[in-house]
Amino acid sequence: MNVLTRRSKIVLLMASSLTVMSVSAISPALPKIAEAFKSVENAEFLVKLMLTVPSLIIAFFAPIAGMIIDKGHRKILLIISLIIYGVMGTTGLYLESLQQFIIARAFLGVGVAGIMTSAQTLIADYYMGEERNRMLGLQGTFISFGGVIFVALAGFLALMSWRFPFSLYALALILAIPAYFFIHEPSVHHEKQAYLDNAGKSDSNEIQYGKPIHIAGIGLIVFTGMVFFYAIPTQLPFLLALHGIDSPAKAGAVVSLATLAGGFSSYAMPYLKRLHHFSGLGGRAFASLSIGFLGLSIANSFIITILFALFAGAGIGLLMPSMRLWVISIAAPTLRGRSVGVITSSLYLGQFLSPVLAQPIVGKHGITILYSIIGCTSALIALYLLQSQKKLNNQ
Repeated sequence: MNVLTRRSKIVLLMASSLTVMSVSAISPALPKIAEAFKSVENAEFLVKLMLTVPSLIIAFFAPIAGMIIDKGHRKILLIISLIIYGVMGTTGLYLESLQQFIIARAFLGVGVAGIMTSAQTLIADYYMGEERNRMLGLQGTFISFGGVIFVALAGFLALMSWRFPFSLYALALILAIPAYFFIHEPSVHHEKQAYLDNAGKSDSNEIQYGKPIHIAGIGLIVFTGMVFFYAIPTQLPFLLALHGIDSPAKAGAVVSLATLAGGFSSYAMPYLKRLHHFSGLGGRAFASLSIGFLGLSIANSFIITILFALFAGAGIGLLMPSMRLWVISIAAPTLRGRSVGVITSSLYLGQFLSPVLAQPIVGKHGITILYSIIGCTSALIALYLLQSQKKLNNQ
């Protein structure tokens, strides 16, 4: 039987919160980093690439991490990934070349992919039913709140030196020690045997697992949600500037408050799951995103901007743990790691491509039109998912 102590829970939740730091820890220091390397050609572009390259690597490596997990190496992957994360993250304290920074950040992405995929799979292995729902809701909360806390710490450290925020990555090295002692490799033998025994049976009571097309569909929902939501941190500062609000602190406050709202909605997910099917949760999440972005497209004051950003943040905070739980609930034990890897890959690929996909619309029509398109598309997705829930309820 799998038993998870309180110390083990804290390790998994803390490890999950580190994943958001892969981007947020150096974000406040970017202008100072660009200034430090101003003599390098295309320095500003290379510094921005430092920020985004981990997301691309995570999207590529997460399915590979899932394959390693399905071989039965959950704990060792988590520990090795924490070490890679800590070692590569702290290289910013001493590296002297932007090219070296980018390479180190790419390896950092490998560590994030391993941490995120192994932590989610371990939660799925350790828990069933309501307890699993609660842990995934807590994981989403830790990720959201971690983003806010790490940005604040990084901003404080960046006041002293642009290198100091990189010291935050050392937390992963510290966490690798309790991970070794308090996390044990779960026994999934019986669950796998149940799957194998039931595979191919035609009995209506057989264990039902999702097909690859179902996992891919959920991955598409996650990808779309991240493409939409990341239009806030990447585009909102420019929209605020159009309204005469050019304070980086105010732009950061909006993003932080939206992230906080996501933390609260993640925490509420297990309770909402008792009332609604996964498609219903997804529909409500996209409805919240729709309200948020349509409101942001017409907002003409800072307070109103905050209000609608909260709706968008709450939407993404509900969507991510709901979709993770959906995949974990339908993934066969023999394919659980790879299924979680697909969702992790979809999440970070959406994060990476959000500004790329948005730029043609922004360049031609402006940010308000982009937000209007996102709001309307989110409303259509919400209607589709809510209609899917109605069909399931009528069956």
